[in-house]
Amino acid sequence: MSFLDGFYEKQRTEDLKQLAQNIAHVILVYKDREKTLSIARELVDVYDTRMVITGSLGKYINQDVDRRDKTIPEVKAEEFLKHPVLRQARNDRIAVTRDFFQVVPDKGRVPRYEEFVAVAVPLHSPDLNNELILYQTMDELRETTNKTTWLIFYAAVIGIILTTFFAFFLSTRITQPLHSMKKAADLYAQGDFSAQISIRTNDEIGDLASTFNHMASRLNDLIVALSREKEQLSSVLKSMVDAVMTFDHHGRIIVTNPPAEALLKAWEYEQGMEEDNDVEKGIKFLPDSMRSILEQAVRNAEEVVTDVVVQGRIYAVVMAPLYDDDQIRGAVAVLRDMTQERRLDKLRQDFVANVSHELRTPLMMLQGYSEAIIDDIAQTAEEKKELAQIIYDESLRMSRLVNELLDIARMEAGYTQLDIRPGNLLQLEDKVIRKFNGVAKEQGICLQMDWQAPDSMFYFDADRLEQVLTNLIDNAIRHTGQGGRVTLRTFMQDEMYIIEVADTGSGIPADDLPFVFERFYKADKARTRGRAGTGLGLSIVKNIVEGHHGTITVRSKLGEGTTFSIQLPIQPEEGRNR
Repeated sequence: MSFLDGFYEKQRTEDLKQLAQNIAHVILVYKDREKTLSIARELVDVYDTRMVITGSLGKYINQDVDRRDKTIPEVKAEEFLKHPVLRQARNDRIAVTRDFFQVVPDKGRVPRYEEFVAVAVPLHSPDLNNELILYQTMDELRETTNKTTWLIFYAAVIGIILTTFFAFFLSTRITQPLHSMKKAADLYAQGDFSAQISIRTNDEIGDLASTFNHMASRLNDLIVALSREKEQLSSVLKSMVDAVMTFDHHGRIIVTNPPAEALLKAWEYEQGMEEDNDVEKGIKFLPDSMRSILEQAVRNAEEVVTDVVVQGRIYAVVMAPLYDDDQIRGAVAVLRDMTQERRLDKLRQDFVANVSHELRTPLMMLQGYSEAIIDDIAQTAEEKKELAQIIYDESLRMSRLVNELLDIARMEAGYTQLDIRPGNLLQLEDKVIRKFNGVAKEQGICLQMDWQAPDSMFYFDADRLEQVLTNLIDNAIRHTGQGGRVTLRTFMQDEMYIIEVADTGSGIPADDLPFVFERFYKADKARTRGRAGTGLGLSIVKNIVEGHHGTITVRSKLGEGTTFSIQLPIQPEEGRNR
């Protein structure tokens, strides 16, 4: 409106200025004043303008120059001559102004001011020294402005209505589909690919919605396929006997299967790695022995095959690098327990030597002392009796060795009859403890029983189980020094009753742990303190426990002690042959 008002005012002013200049030219050119004023009157009548011609002293030259139409108020010449802008016409300059001037009031009315546009043009010639003033009211401008205002208002109303319809169109055709796509995209980001976008149009928005739906369907198919592959891979890993683990190039373990978890726990127990692993964040790191293999695989970018020993068990390790494009991001390791194979190899090599070793000494003693008797080296009856006693003891030793070998052979062949029946396990354990109390006190060892089971009646072969406990406690006492402690502990766990024989003795070296249940196997004989056995006791113990549908395991740390743990079912089959 301000722009239109200014533009219209400028246009009217220019027109009025042009009219004033034309009238001034007519007045100056034509000598007939009366005719000239008549022409001027007709011109100003056409343009709704009023005209005043002033003298040099501010007086009207002609009082009848007025127009006959009185719609334009009359303003005295003195009012214009007092205006500082219009006075510039005296200096041969055209003066233009828009201002309020006092009009000549009608009869009985108070003088008032109205706004006019006035133009003053000099009328200077040798015989004239006047000014021509033309002025117009602002009514026409205001009327035009009002009409323009209404036109703008109508245009604004129409524009608002059209904008509203267009906004509604955008909302229904563009905004709502886009909002639906955003919600669907959020659901896709959360893993829900079942959301579908309804297609309402056939334009580009509809094509985009159709593409979104197709993308969701394809993503859902891919996720399902990946999930199946992941489940298959997980099932394969869980069903594998070998330990499998993957880790990054920093040694942080990423994926493991159950055998690998058990192996890591054994590693932590053996090497005290609990402090190296961030338990709160669930981050586990490889042991030092595996880190060196990882560094070799990453450095050489090739597969590494080697052996590691964990709790005395030998594992063959095959480690291969994992690639992310051309960069090595970690490695995968497969660990296979080769203890049994190595043990069988060792047994094959050592069986003959062990049997020969066990039989050679008593045979040599039998041969030597019998020759002494034959050669009459023993002169007195007492000496002959002593030699005969030695021959008898060695024959008993050989007989015991042969019987133990036969027992093991029968057990492994499945011909041993176990007389499994209900019995009082507490009484049996108390009997075994009382049997070893004297020996323990002589050696300064604390022998105790820790009974934690809620019931004492179980199914077992009393004679065979007593043989097991006797063997384990005898071994514990022989390998525990003065001031040590041997504990026979019994408790229930997961529908099994657990019998543990724990000592605080010298312990078993990690290299010997996998072989303690093998025939003729003996750990450091220097720790038997002169009471060496045949090396068959623990092998017999293992066979008896397995005849009860049970298992036996051993945990040991060198210098801290050993714990043999027997897990037996509450109600095994009676009379099971082995």
